[in-house]
Amino acid sequence: MTRTTAALRLAVLGTDHVHLPDYLEVVARDPRVTLSAVYSEQRSPVAGVRPVQDPAEALAGADAAVIASTTAQHGTLLRRVVEAGVPALTEKPLAASAGETGRLATLLAGAEQPVTTAMFLRCAPELREVRARLADRSLGELAGVHLRFTHPGLLDGVFTGPAAWMLAERHGAAGAFADLAVHLVDLLVWLDPSARLRVHGAAYLGRAGTGLNVGGAAVLSWGGVPVTLQAGWVSRPGGMELRIEGSHAGVTVQPRLRAGAALEAFLGQLRGDLRWEPPTVREIVRTARVLDAVDRAARGAGTSARPE
Repeated sequence: MTRTTAALRLAVLGTDHVHLPDYLEVVARDPRVTLSAVYSEQRSPVAGVRPVQDPAEALAGADAAVIASTTAQHGTLLRRVVEAGVPALTEKPLAASAGETGRLATLLAGAEQPVTTAMFLRCAPELREVRARLADRSLGELAGVHLRFTHPGLLDGVFTGPAAWMLAERHGAAGAFADLAVHLVDLLVWLDPSARLRVHGAAYLGRAGTGLNVGGAAVLSWGGVPVTLQAGWVSRPGGMELRIEGSHAGVTVQPRLRAGAALEAFLGQLRGDLRWEPPTVREIVRTARVLDAVDRAARGAGTSARPE
């Protein structure tokens, strides 16, 4: 689908995700996009826009949609999107488990329009440069990789109000590690789609009064290369870092993160501007399987699991 003369009409489905303000900022800055409708069960969650009570009503006049709901609502909303034939960008993760991800992936695979997840690390120029260096093998044989994605969100009260669902399993929340490490695992899948991923061990960090983990670390192998992952909500100052060591050279990047970059890239894709490689259905499933294997290892249910 490509529209070149008229503004893209974007529907927002759900208003519970912490990245909703990032998406609204993208719409506000881009004169080629208009916010056509907001589906929400809350009262006036978006200033100046009357929320509708039926996703079908929101999709009826839309050229594209962004799903910013709880994870538990993804299944219902994705079915509505696919039935309406509307391209959509969905917040991550697609589902709370690999099994449910696989079921929704089958739905996505049959969609007539693009439907994918908002993996904004794929849009970072610094990480795109690393991908190019891996492709031309300028780093030589890889010796080790460390990935970190942390922030102090829990300490700073981010997960209160509409975002409190991210602390409740019944709404599809899986804890801090999976919330952020989904980006790191997807990054590995994107950097080298041919490399096999194995999980060798993991540990979660708990916190009094919080039922889900608030962070953790995992040890993986990526095409035989040792990888450590660290993710969590209780680190200051936080940030994202990728460090790769190779036989010819090493590289360390700390990209500036912009959650809205995924929506910018997705809307560009609909206009024919292919500025990113969105996660494929197979890649979404691979990532979910790796995270399930990490969870099993962290809970003591086994290590050295091969999730692919």
